[in-house]
Parts: sequence; structure tokens; C-alpha cells
Amino acid sequence: MSAPVYPASVDVSPGQPTASTQYNNLRKDALTLGAAPADARTLGQFFIRYISGVRLEYLATNRVRVPYVTTNPPSVMVNGYLCQATASVDLPASSFSGGAATWYIFARRNAGSASFTLEINTSPVEGTDQRLIGQSYWDGSNVNASSVYTYAVQGLGLPDYDSGFFAVADSNTYTKAHNLGQAPRLVVLLHATSSTPNSNDELALVNTVSISYGVSNMSWNATNIIAQSGTTAGYGTCLNIRRYSGSGYWRLQAWK
Repeated sequence: MSAPVYPASVDVSPGQPTASTQYNNLRKDALTLGAAPADARTLGQFFIRYISGVRLEYLATNRVRVPYVTTNPPSVMVNGYLCQATASVDLPASSFSGGAATWYIFARRNAGSASFTLEINTSPVEGTDQRLIGQSYWDGSNVNASSVYTYAVQGLGLPDYDSGFFAVADSNTYTKAHNLGQAPRLVVLLHATSSTPNSNDELALVNTVSISYGVSNMSWNATNIIAQSGTTAGYGTCLNIRRYSGSGYWRLQAWK
């Protein structure tokens, strides 16, 4: 079958009589890019679940955020409306409550605004003017930072497992249960000099640690990630051209 003619409509001159064919072709152009209605979904139907640039991240003990990126602004279709944020979208403080549970995160369309807001519920069922975009785990006091998950992840996305920073020293073995149910396809080990590094602190990628020379120090399976520090004093937790150390803090991140 040949491709549809697009545009199917043509220019008209002033005073030219209106023809039903021209009207129908204009309608096909607008709805199905010139294709016959039986051969293609309308643009509205095609984009009904459209989402782009929406990524949830941990913001604080009881908040999450959809960060704004100028080159890829958060955009989502909600109940047939195209919504696009012009700044980071934050969940209001104190939205989480009660005992430990998985909470589902929604983008909400609000009449009179072309952007969207965030709201949460322990039920994943979408209500009117809601779009389910992710989830997180609330332990009764805090949001688990590693549990914040975006359904429509684009690119690598946030890690499926995140150990957070933990203290390390030379000549130790650290075993972390990742609970992914499978061996992760990617594991990254980071070294920091503080347990709470800020955005200006330099994180070093740990590929090797020192014994008598640099060796790789990680392995993993469907249950655990094992990271072993080296035995040479002062070089056992990080042997990187940017930094070497025998102490500090490690952070393990893994992706399914």
C-alpha cells in the first residue's frame, strides 16, 4: 500500500466555492495526516498516552519532584489535554501520611493552566484529570529515596537500587542486598569524602582499588552486590587518577 498523500488538501483562491472534498481532505490532514480514517488512528488517539521529559526524583523526606530541563521540558497528556511544565514541579509538603506503604504519583491537570501539578494516592487507579507517572515507598516517616520510580523512564533513568552513602575503610568486604530479583545489568560504585556530598562535591568512580596494584573490586548476582576494598593502606577504597583514599564513603547504584 502506498503512503497517504500529505497534505491531501490544496490551496484555494478567494471566491472559489467550497467543495466537500476539500473540507474532507482538510479534516483528514488535521486528524490522520492525510490517511483514510480506516487506515490510521487520529492524532488525538495516537498521543493519548504521550509523555516526554517527565522524571521523578527524591526531593526531601516527604517530597518528590519532576525537575525542569529547558531542552526537554516535562510534557504529558492528561485526559486529552497537552500539559507542559515551565519550571520544576514539586509535590506539596506533608502529602504522605500514615503507615508504611507504596504510594502512587500522579500528574494532575488543572483547568486554566497548561502545566500540571503532582499528587499521590495509595491506589494506582487514575481519576479524572490524573495521569499515573510513578511510585515511591513511604516507610511511615520518610520517603525511601531509592524507591522513587518513574514509569516512563527515558534514557538510563534513576537506579533501581541505591545503597546511599556508607562508611568504608581499607581491607573490608561490603555485601549489599539489592532486592532486584535478578542480576543487575549495570552496577556503579562511587566514592565521596562526605556522607552527605552536595552538588559541588566531586564524586569519584571506583573501578579499581589497590592491593599491590590496581584490581577490580566488585561482583554481583541475583541477590547481592559485593564490593571489596583493597589491602594497601591509603589506597584501598579509591584508586582513581582524580583521588586515592583508604577511607571515605561508598555508594552503590544498580540498574535492572
